[in-house]
Amino acid sequence: MNKKCLYLLAAAAVLLHVLPAGARTALPEPEKSDTTAMLRLSEEPLSADILERLDGVDTDLVSLHRTAGGDEVVLEVAGFGITLSGRPGETTLRDRTAQPRTSRLAVSVLSCTEWGFNLVPHVGYGAYPVGTEPFFDLRNNKSFHLSSTLAGVRLSLGRRHGFGISTGLRYTIDNYRLADPSLTLVREDGLIVPRMLDERADKSKLRITSLGIPLCLSCRIVGDLGISVSGYVDFTMGANSIYKRPKVKQSLPGVNACRFGAAAALTYHGVGVYARYGITPLFEDGAGPEVHPLSIGLCLDM
Repeated sequence: MNKKCLYLLAAAAVLLHVLPAGARTALPEPEKSDTTAMLRLSEEPLSADILERLDGVDTDLVSLHRTAGGDEVVLEVAGFGITLSGRPGETTLRDRTAQPRTSRLAVSVLSCTEWGFNLVPHVGYGAYPVGTEPFFDLRNNKSFHLSSTLAGVRLSLGRRHGFGISTGLRYTIDNYRLADPSLTLVREDGLIVPRMLDERADKSKLRITSLGIPLCLSCRIVGDLGISVSGYVDFTMGANSIYKRPKVKQSLPGVNACRFGAAAALTYHGVGVYARYGITPLFEDGAGPEVHPLSIGLCLDM
């Protein structure tokens, strides 16, 4: 028998000696053993003067204190707690260090929100005649990305729920603000091309809205610091070329209807930074420039 169990048995025996007769439960006689000492409990209650001389115990291994209401006494021995009460059936034994059991499956609404900027590290004009002037240059500080999981589900794994798998339905808005506001994008003869405006607009951009399904793997590194990686598929709901002088909006065919990508995030207490990269080109093959958008910014995982 190890030292922890001996401390627990000895402390329980002493306190059961103190309890009134109606609150004690008789312990079965231990079997005879050559190596285990025999422990017997007296059925006679202690006198009042002895009870008055009982002091609180507080050591590294044993702690004795009353509850807030004063009706119960809690004895902690080597990490375990014994709650003692004058009412029959109210004596319990529990591990004081045990974590409360929580559900491993959780449902969320409007979670995993991202705010960031869209970048285009490289733009290829292989589908265009030689000498075509670059036209898909962006104002990166005005090209916004916003996305949020409308409804999601998460499955926690591991002994302390340190790992997780989540998915859901994600809504995304991507704005690509053109650096040159004197042109807009149109599709002519199956190819997305720039069209010069009669006069310079206040702003000119491409806006794409989509619904996606992400699959995210997350891990808590230490404490509340976590990392996650995910893959996603976005289905294009709408693609519009917009310029304001006043506002003119027109549909722009040629954006890929289904786009795959990968993302990663580093968070602390649910707040952190993210990066996502479009593996599938933004435009259909042969319909526009070859663009693999990159988005970086802040994320909030509620």
